Amino acid sequence: MREPDDVIPLETGVRVARKQVVACYPLREDDTVIAEHYLKRWRSAGLIDDGAAERISAWEASHRRPLWLWALSGMGALAIGLGLLAVVAANWEEIPAAAKLAADLLLTGLCAGFVFVAWQRDREWPRELGALLLFGLVIGSIALIGQVYQLQSDPWQALAIWLALSTPFLALVTFSRLVGTVWFAAAVLTWFSAYEPLERAIGRLISGSGRGDLFHLMLYLPACLLAVVAILRRRWPPAEDQGELLLKLALAGLVGAVSTTVVAIGSRLVSLVAPVEIGLGAAATLLAATALWIGSSAMQWRPVMALLGASFVVWTAALLLARAWTPEQRTAFEALFGLLFIVYWAAVGWLAAHAGQRVLFGFAFTVIGLRLLILYLEAIGGLTATGLGLIGGGVLCLVLTWLGWRLTRRLGRGAIP
Repeated sequence: MREPDDVIPLETGVRVARKQVVACYPLREDDTVIAEHYLKRWRSAGLIDDGAAERISAWEASHRRPLWLWALSGMGALAIGLGLLAVVAANWEEIPAAAKLAADLLLTGLCAGFVFVAWQRDREWPRELGALLLFGLVIGSIALIGQVYQLQSDPWQALAIWLALSTPFLALVTFSRLVGTVWFAAAVLTWFSAYEPLERAIGRLISGSGRGDLFHLMLYLPACLLAVVAILRRRWPPAEDQGELLLKLALAGLVGAVSTTVVAIGSRLVSLVAPVEIGLGAAATLLAATALWIGSSAMQWRPVMALLGASFVVWTAALLLARAWTPEQRTAFEALFGLLFIVYWAAVGWLAAHAGQRVLFGFAFTVIGLRLLILYLEAIGGLTATGLGLIGGGVLCLVLTWLGWRLTRRLGRGAIP
């Protein structure tokens, strides 16, 4: 046991305990078994004394929120909702169109009034959940109007109207990460539901610059545009946390878009690349970088700017290599794309290490290990060679696991430069 000067105070211990437990088990925040496990570890290491451990345990026990009660209430609400839907669906054809529209208008108006009252009274979760319900009712109303009046339109048009109508009030009254995540998913769904019209529109703009498959650009553009939206959202103090989450989701989408591009071109899933893609991708990257530079401090924008730059460089390199691809050099090109993929994820891991993101660093290291294993297996042939390759690949995974564990622990101690 350390001297009392080295003992962590109660409030610090509670904060550290909750942060550690939630970081490792975000879906089981109030699981006392996990909390007791960490308390025993810290107490045996001399980080907290027995009294502090008992007080932390008592505080956690008094603030418990049993998950089974939340699950039971959620199941009850879901059962009621499904029951109402079943009753309405069974009698849908007999309900007059005017009654359908009137009921929908009444329900939507009541929900909007509830959200307005909750917003006026500053009731956070009623406001957030009401806004989320209203967000769903708007798309339901659009679908109902389309059915009643037999409107012949593509789904992406309804989704675009949905976002255009809902985004302003969501931006005004909601600040939670939950609503931000749902809006992000709706924006992504709308973008890819309009994939073909957007591709045709871009194709008409670049008709004089050469044609090709815009698949890579259609993946890259929404990530950059959503990053701009997230940065602007983060500038409003009440919505700072929501904007931060949106930015993380946009950057995750950017990493996914670049990785998919490298894999798709390396596997020849997409062979035609439009020459103008690089120019449009550069414009989108420059727009995101400008918004980041204007809307963030130096400590905030530097790592994100580095990720933007690395993503654009790797994405551009993949498109240029796709244009230089020749069937005679297929093996060399596949190896080159595999190396490009590894280099990109190494850059992601290096940035994660400098940002202190242990989970992202471990994930990047795992992705690199899996890609190395795939490259290793692709280079061998025959049953005996395959068996030996599997053994060698297993050894490689174990070595990489050992190395990743050591690096992760060094990252936790701040030893990685």
